[in-house]
Amino acid sequence: MAYDTSKRRGSPLAIAPGDLLIEIASFMETRLDLLNLCLTSKYVFTNVSAVLYETVVLQSVEQCCMTLGMLSRRTDIARHVRRLVIRPHARKQNLTFIENIEVASAIRNIASGMCLDALVRFHWDADELPLLDEMWFALRMGCPQLRYVGISVGATIPHPRSHLYDFKDLLGFNLNLKHGFFENQIDMFVDEEHAVLRKFWDMLIHRCPNLEELAIEGYSSVPADVHLILEGRWPALRKLTLGDVCVDWFQRSISPGEKRPFIAFLEAHPSLESLSLSRHTIQPVHFSTLESTSLPNVTRFSGTHQQLQTLLHLHRTIEYVTFRDPVETRDVSVPTVASLLRDLPSLTSLKIAFTLHSMYDSANLLRSLIQSCPMLRHLELTCAHKPSLQLDTFAKTIRGFPKLRSLHLTIVKYPGDETLVSGATRIAQSNPRLHKFSLTFIPPVYPVPLPFSFALPNRTLIPFALPVRATGVFEVACDVHGLPLTLSGVEYCRFMWPLGLGVSTRTRKYSTDLRPMGYPGRNRQTGLRGLMALLVEGSSAGEEIRVLLFCAFLTVLAAFGIIVNGSGGGRGSRIVQAGASVAAAASNVPE
Repeated sequence: MAYDTSKRRGSPLAIAPGDLLIEIASFMETRLDLLNLCLTSKYVFTNVSAVLYETVVLQSVEQCCMTLGMLSRRTDIARHVRRLVIRPHARKQNLTFIENIEVASAIRNIASGMCLDALVRFHWDADELPLLDEMWFALRMGCPQLRYVGISVGATIPHPRSHLYDFKDLLGFNLNLKHGFFENQIDMFVDEEHAVLRKFWDMLIHRCPNLEELAIEGYSSVPADVHLILEGRWPALRKLTLGDVCVDWFQRSISPGEKRPFIAFLEAHPSLESLSLSRHTIQPVHFSTLESTSLPNVTRFSGTHQQLQTLLHLHRTIEYVTFRDPVETRDVSVPTVASLLRDLPSLTSLKIAFTLHSMYDSANLLRSLIQSCPMLRHLELTCAHKPSLQLDTFAKTIRGFPKLRSLHLTIVKYPGDETLVSGATRIAQSNPRLHKFSLTFIPPVYPVPLPFSFALPNRTLIPFALPVRATGVFEVACDVHGLPLTLSGVEYCRFMWPLGLGVSTRTRKYSTDLRPMGYPGRNRQTGLRGLMALLVEGSSAGEEIRVLLFCAFLTVLAAFGIIVNGSGGGRGSRIVQAGASVAAAASNVPE
């Protein structure tokens, strides 16, 4: 294929084939980098926009209307959208009736115009369903490749004649039960003759026989009953996610030798690869009746540690584990969890949260994790309620994970401990193999005993803003020898203002040079700025300059005493001798 390079000689990208540009774009790690690549030239944008707009996530009403309007006008861009996620009130608490209609109308217009002919996944993520039911009809008729649908249900449930139930041959369905549903409609699934319930299950069970992904999610202390889902049989089902819902229930008693409904459901789906449960889904003791040859392909598990403990025959194949509920150190000891993880030889990814009831609960926590799963490549660790894991010690301890490549750490910060950037610098310098990691500081659960905090009887009466959450996302760049060069970071901070004045956010980006001072090629600071940098440096040179300045301060102090007390009499001589003695003692401080 010939390329006209007469007008594109300024950059190598201008003469690169389109498929090569797409390959380059696929290696971009952030959407910002991908956007910057697209903005280099019109030629690059034309070829790379397929990657940039493959996934579109809209997080406000204004963003929904503006972006969907642009895609309606630019069909050359809209044809690249394969996944569309609508979160119209991600940046505000409530979505008004008018705003709901406005967003749903924008989706209906672009779908009815056949602009999203390549759309495969659509997810509506809001507190309530779209109030414009014609939106579902437009998506079904205008998006012929749509195979994955996600919806959120709140206080208002779909009408029995809704176009939502007309979908067929879906490969994935996600139902997210919001707070309004658990408050107002929790009994809907109990009535098996409910018109909405029958229409819903008829769509999934009878008109979507090739379902591969099924998720019914939601968080509530009182679960919703969805046991009718166990009537379905989907031979191709690979991913099952059940939140705070109850499925393993039926009215009559179990006959001797009879399988529980959910156990029979699992045994009928041998293609499952990912299984996500909650504490309400099934009691751990019931897994003892599960056949040892069932679920041979499961490599991802999410649930409680008690449920995982009873699935003995899956321990050798599980690679990804997520504990859905925090582990209470008051009820479950860290060695107990470590012993369970030690029985997972293939484990490479772990997401776990601990609720600390004492600041000393985290003393051996990290070492226990290192001993139980040393082959981890991804770790997401949260320690809440009490200060834990000082970053200096943490940076040195995680060297025990030789294959760790990504890290997400969320902790309660010790007062006076490292800041995000200084803590991230220590982690990067001690563990250059970490390509990406993030740090998050969360507030403690009050009251925390002194001296680690001060009492806050009413946070709304404090006359200044308090940090609610601070997150830093960092990326380490290394040289050809694997030594860290630079640390690029983005910090996101949220502050709560007093008297109910709201929450403000702050974002800043920076890049830190990780090479030692004096390293060839590193810009050296001179003058007063260089002296101040040397004073706070943790090296031997920084230690020496601090001792010298302290000795100089003592000498000046002694001279000032002589001047104040007049001529050099006996009293002045004693001051000079005392100052000289202190200076001599300070100069002998070991490095």
